[in-house]
Amino acid sequence: MKNDEGREQIRQIYRREEPGEKVFIPAKPKIDIFEGGRIFRICAYCRVSTDNDAQLSSYELQQGHYTQVAESHPNWDLKRIFADEGISGTSLKNRDEFNAMIAACEAGEYDLIVTKSVSRFARNLVDCISLVRKLKRLNPPVGVIFETDNLNTLSEDSELMLSFLATFAQEESVKKSESMLWSLKERNKSGKLLTPALLGYERPRDEVGRYIKYAPLQIVESEADIVRFIFNAFLAGRSTTDIATLLTDIQCQTKTGSTEWNEGSINYILKNERYCGNVLTWKTFTADLYEHKHKRNRQDRDQYLYVNHHEAIISVEKFEAVQVLLANKKHHVRGGLPVMQVIEDGIFRGFVPVNHHWLNDDPNTYYDASNSVENKNALKRIRRRDFSAFNLEGYQVVRGQFLTARYECPSITIAKERISFNVNCMRKFFDVPYIQLLLHPTERKIAIRPCNESDVHSIRWRVDTEKPLSTKTISCPHFGNALFQIMGWNPDFLYRIRGTWAARDCDEIIVFNLTNAAPAAYINNSIKASGSIHRKRVSLCPEEWSDTFGQEFYDYGVQNGFFFIARNYDWKAQSKAITIPGLENTTVLSADELQMTIENLRLRVGPAHGE
Repeated sequence: MKNDEGREQIRQIYRREEPGEKVFIPAKPKIDIFEGGRIFRICAYCRVSTDNDAQLSSYELQQGHYTQVAESHPNWDLKRIFADEGISGTSLKNRDEFNAMIAACEAGEYDLIVTKSVSRFARNLVDCISLVRKLKRLNPPVGVIFETDNLNTLSEDSELMLSFLATFAQEESVKKSESMLWSLKERNKSGKLLTPALLGYERPRDEVGRYIKYAPLQIVESEADIVRFIFNAFLAGRSTTDIATLLTDIQCQTKTGSTEWNEGSINYILKNERYCGNVLTWKTFTADLYEHKHKRNRQDRDQYLYVNHHEAIISVEKFEAVQVLLANKKHHVRGGLPVMQVIEDGIFRGFVPVNHHWLNDDPNTYYDASNSVENKNALKRIRRRDFSAFNLEGYQVVRGQFLTARYECPSITIAKERISFNVNCMRKFFDVPYIQLLLHPTERKIAIRPCNESDVHSIRWRVDTEKPLSTKTISCPHFGNALFQIMGWNPDFLYRIRGTWAARDCDEIIVFNLTNAAPAAYINNSIKASGSIHRKRVSLCPEEWSDTFGQEFYDYGVQNGFFFIARNYDWKAQSKAITIPGLENTTVLSADELQMTIENLRLRVGPAHGE
């Protein structure tokens, strides 16, 4: 009605014909939130930063306060109080009530928002100012009243004051965050660890029932049995999905009392170092103060690993075995638990069967495995007459790389991510279905020998015996990385090694002396006619080869000692590998043992659920 009257007055003014007459046109009255002639639809917003009892009490008081505020203004009609509990104000994410309030204002349901202060509304400067401007641009505009700051965003002079207040609120959050980070860092450093209870453990209490701060966790046996079953089942080959389904079917309870298990809850248990008695601090951290995005700590923050912090449910060996198996499955590597073994007898004593699928690039593991057996071969005294009746001191065995016949010999080419066996390797083992790849890190040798499919780390040699012979390539990025570290090789080069085939009785072997590796590199070769570029492999000559044609005869003889072993001596080339000492503790339950564990869990859980 008022708008119609105003338009009619303006029409009358333009109809006047008096020349030079000045007519005053008053501005539209400013919005007065205390104007008695208009009813403002009000909503209030309150928030508490933590979830402790004292703060929740404050939350209830805030609700009562806004009810009284609305009653003290006759033209305010309080429609609803929006409230978020335990949510930070630096981000709009997860503030469901706040976001619902803004959406309702945009839909025209409210004229005014009342809140305690800028810091309660938003501690992010950009969010605070942009939201206030958005609300002010609505038709009709929606204002925000900040009580303690005595600020009304519908007033013309509110923008500057709001910028100052929002900046102070944001800086307050930054300071609080820095203070909390410093406190957490000092607690981690001093060993004052706040370890929450998890399945299998509980926090100890004092005589009056209060939790004892910083006290180590205590085992709850009824829950620990479930944890042990999860680790044993996973090592026995059960998937995390199968384990979760089984625990759900027999109604085992999680730490929160739920009987619904999922793959995520199983993975959380399998990856948690606290089950072997250790505590690793600061595994994740908040990378963005305003978005609250959590990031995995990859040496971005100082960490401390406290060993034997509390009583373990799972042995360290079993926990580490599970981590290896998890890593393999993550990279889609099938099979059971990778086991490091070593050959303890025969000419391959100290050699380690290589699992080329194993996600391990630590050369020390190969050294440790090889050194776990005494090298009796090195203790034997070798006499020169065992090699030849003549004195061949000063003579050299010419390197195969300098001979045209080298292409008829078995050889391998090693890149950082693969090993290729040439056709002559395949020809020497023409009828062999499976082989083992062996490494002796100290002697710097690789060997291959025929084996059975059931032997540890067996590799399929010839997939189709009807097809013509061709090179054999195996992918081994992690083993390749370890091998390059052992040899000190350049990762940008390829290394070709000429091998030695030997046979005695039923034993056949091919041995490659890695110290005789010939490096090669790829270079870009441009073709002028077509303008294209292709890569060309170029052989390189190591500097130490520049003054010699080969190896000293007796050095060569020692490195290929199996040639000179007496004919009546058994090579024992097929000696089985054994698990290296110290890994026997990682036991894997048989199918019958695992089924018995399942039945025991079912019997224990059943009566508790009225079955």
